[in-house]
Amino acid sequence: MMLDDQKKKLIEAEERYRHEIAQKIRSETESIEQTADKLEKKFWDKTFDLLNSNFGLWLLSSVFISGGAAIYQITSHHYAQKLINQKDFLTCEFEIENRLNAMEYLLKKAKTIGDAQYALTPMGKSFGAVSPEFEHVNITGLFFRTYQLTGINNPKAAEYVKALEEMNLDIQQANPKSLLDDQTRNKLLKVIEILKQHSIQLIESGKGSLSF
Repeated sequence: MMLDDQKKKLIEAEERYRHEIAQKIRSETESIEQTADKLEKKFWDKTFDLLNSNFGLWLLSSVFISGGAAIYQITSHHYAQKLINQKDFLTCEFEIENRLNAMEYLLKKAKTIGDAQYALTPMGKSFGAVSPEFEHVNITGLFFRTYQLTGINNPKAAEYVKALEEMNLDIQQANPKSLLDDQTRNKLLKVIEILKQHSIQLIESGKGSLSF
């Protein structure tokens, strides 16, 4: 079907309108871009002029000096905290080692349940603390403290600490005059030895996580 002249004119008018609108948009866009470029150039020209002035040099030096001082303070605080954490970690680990060694030594000599009860005293407090702050911290708390300081979680160590706690509770409730059987003694010594090995591994891992 042939389009009549009126429809053709309408289509042509629409096409011209679209073309004009497209040109106008393109022209305005180019104008905005040119204006933005001019403003940016003007801004940087003014900025460089300012920075090259006496005031600009003073401003730059003030910013860099104050900024450098702030960075120095942050860095110094970071390293100081690292040093404190490293010291606390090693002190805590030595306390754990001290207690495990004491329990191991006394359990090997224990004859009765009463002897074993005394040998397991370091589960709750130290015979001779490496640091006064750890004297009355139980051994579970000491292991948790190492986790707080290093972020290294050792589920196996936690499992054996729990096992040692449970055995300690059983022994504390037993008759102190009863003889300590070899099976109970060996079971205790085995758990203590495993914890000692975990402690050695934790010291090596902790040194890495707390290094500068």
